[in-house]
Amino acid sequence: MTSTAGLTVHELGDAAAAGTLLLLHGLTDSGLCWPDAVRRWGSSYRLFAADLRGHGTSPRFTRAQLQADPGDVLLADTLALVQDAVELTGSPVVLVGHSMGGGLAGAAAALRPDLVRAAVLEEPAWGIRRDEAEVRRLAVERTAWVQEFRDDLAGAMAKGRVENPTWPVVELDPWARSKQQADSAFLAHGVAWPSTPWDELARRIAVPTLVVTGDREVIVDEPTRADITALANPHLEVAVVPGAGHCVRRDRADEFHGLVDPWLAKVAS
Repeated sequence: MTSTAGLTVHELGDAAAAGTLLLLHGLTDSGLCWPDAVRRWGSSYRLFAADLRGHGTSPRFTRAQLQADPGDVLLADTLALVQDAVELTGSPVVLVGHSMGGGLAGAAAALRPDLVRAAVLEEPAWGIRRDEAEVRRLAVERTAWVQEFRDDLAGAMAKGRVENPTWPVVELDPWARSKQQADSAFLAHGVAWPSTPWDELARRIAVPTLVVTGDREVIVDEPTRADITALANPHLEVAVVPGAGHCVRRDRADEFHGLVDPWLAKVAS
């Protein structure tokens, strides 16, 4: 698929399949960071996996975009990706997003229900507020972490394997290499989610949406889950995978897919 926003989009899966999934990765990942999911979904769905701006081989952020609001630029890119996929396939798509990509998928589902059939949000960037001091702190930490992969890829990958022993082996190489490709200026900026508060967007979602989180150092923690429940949006369903952290589909792959895949089968066709 050729993206009107100029982004790299990897076409995977079965091009003749009736259902289409648009995969939106997390911060510092890329469109190639879904190998285990692609292995499981590829025979059933047409898959588009985008390198979001500032990631993979997609364009970097311009200085003007960083000064304006990179989160809103990412959202505009996402809406363009959804439009492109629908025009190509002729029908609404299912969005699957992780972390930053999960927040963007949720926003797109809220803003364009005519183009989005359903959404799976794996640990979306919900519950995060734009506290300037916290944003700066996270930006410094993230920049230093990514530099480890640029300085010693093999060493960083080995460390990742030790720290994440339950991850499918196929996930480690693209996960590590994507860190070398991340836009340093964007990471230093620190803001990776739209300016509209997450709960305003979540309240507007009117398509089936499954939020998947874990119970170990997660973004969608118990207080955030309570906030989601308080929205009283009947289109939102929250599921917790025990033993999983922020990367649910990697930490507990079989449990994640045991939950998500039957749900997708009901909504994607």
